[in-house]
Amino acid sequence: MRIGYHRRRLASFAAGMKLAKQLEAQSREPEAALRRRQQAQLEALVRHAREHSPFYRERLPDGPVVLDRLPVLEKPELMERYDDVVTDRRLHRDELLAWIESRRRDELLHGVYRVMTTSGSSGRKGLFVYDQPGWASIAAHLLRITAWVGVVPRLPRRRMAMLGAPSPTHMSVQGSATLRVGAHRVLPVPVTQPIEQQVAALNAFRPDFLNVYPSAAVRLAEEQEAGRLRLSLEQMSTSSELLTPELAERLEAAFGVRPFNVYATTEGLFGAECERHDGVHLFEDVALVENVDERGRAVAPGEPGARMLVTQLHNRVQPIIRLAVSDVFTLHPEPCPCGRRLVRAAAIEGRSDDVLSLPARAGGAVTVLPAQFAVVSRDRDVREFQVCQETGGLRVLVVPCAGAGPGLEQRVGAAVGRAMEDLGADARVRVERRDELARRGGKLQIVVARPLEG
Repeated sequence: MRIGYHRRRLASFAAGMKLAKQLEAQSREPEAALRRRQQAQLEALVRHAREHSPFYRERLPDGPVVLDRLPVLEKPELMERYDDVVTDRRLHRDELLAWIESRRRDELLHGVYRVMTTSGSSGRKGLFVYDQPGWASIAAHLLRITAWVGVVPRLPRRRMAMLGAPSPTHMSVQGSATLRVGAHRVLPVPVTQPIEQQVAALNAFRPDFLNVYPSAAVRLAEEQEAGRLRLSLEQMSTSSELLTPELAERLEAAFGVRPFNVYATTEGLFGAECERHDGVHLFEDVALVENVDERGRAVAPGEPGARMLVTQLHNRVQPIIRLAVSDVFTLHPEPCPCGRRLVRAAAIEGRSDDVLSLPARAGGAVTVLPAQFAVVSRDRDVREFQVCQETGGLRVLVVPCAGAGPGLEQRVGAAVGRAMEDLGADARVRVERRDELARRGGKLQIVVARPLEG
């Protein structure tokens, strides 16, 4: 038995539970109290980074710590200078990547650290190491989310099915391993498994809670409606991909429960809908978040940004200070009626890497966000889709639901064409059927952007 591993996993769970309760209590305090705690933790993080990271020692200015005056960190720079960023001199990028590739089960590096990679939709690899306090904050996020959704310990134990990435070094897999301490029964299901195996595993396990990527959820909804999948869910959530209102309605019709939208990044920024389902609360009490435009200037609430800058306050082994994350958010200008002071994302439009620039009919260019292709998911015969930019227009790949009849291509093409026309874009649209779509780590990239030519 791996006694040391299990002890540390239990310790992470216990620390995460304690922190989750503390954060939930603090989330309803006056906003001024939240800002004071954020500033105190930011100053402690910057002080630690200056003292122990060669990269930050040369990068961070002396004097008072003002967040928006600190330099922005780009992911390519993080990877290039990785050995100097981390504060443990034993950690080296190439050795960590080799160690990750050799893992076949959940393990802790040096008996202490959790290590994971992410490629994201952009294909740029990221490497992240969490120390014990940093990972306790991730456990707190997960426990906080399940509590908001309504999944709390009880007898008989809750049955939680988690459909996600197959890799043992993915954030979702390691998070699931942390939660499997006996409070709930947890079944991890690789989303890359054939649908028949997913259905068989879920029918045998009989979960009352399901977390799944939105694109994979549509396939399960089709199986549920056909009677091959027989789930009786009390709650469900989706994560890691864009959840449109149309897709949420489709899942609620199939499973009888409204899905909670969960936001999670390997960089350490998490968020979730509360019981009001009116925007995703970002857990800014653990990770500071700045919504900025292309030039790095703060964007006003109610206006879409170009990317987010994330500062993870709890992880000391790999300090993350103003790391650029290419998600397109619109932050809500008003506090949530639920009483929590955490900022809300009124809209999550996708990743800026997936934003298209199409020629405009009146000249110039038109920006098209991934969320604007929700018109495709409204068609009940579409199981999943992908929009690819090509010279002169768009190619929409659709995987039809079972029994989809003729006319699907014409309907989807007309819907996308009208949406582009409303935006003022000059783009030819062609639609093609596919049996399946390529995925990266189990996730579907809804938009594949290509640079404009000419």
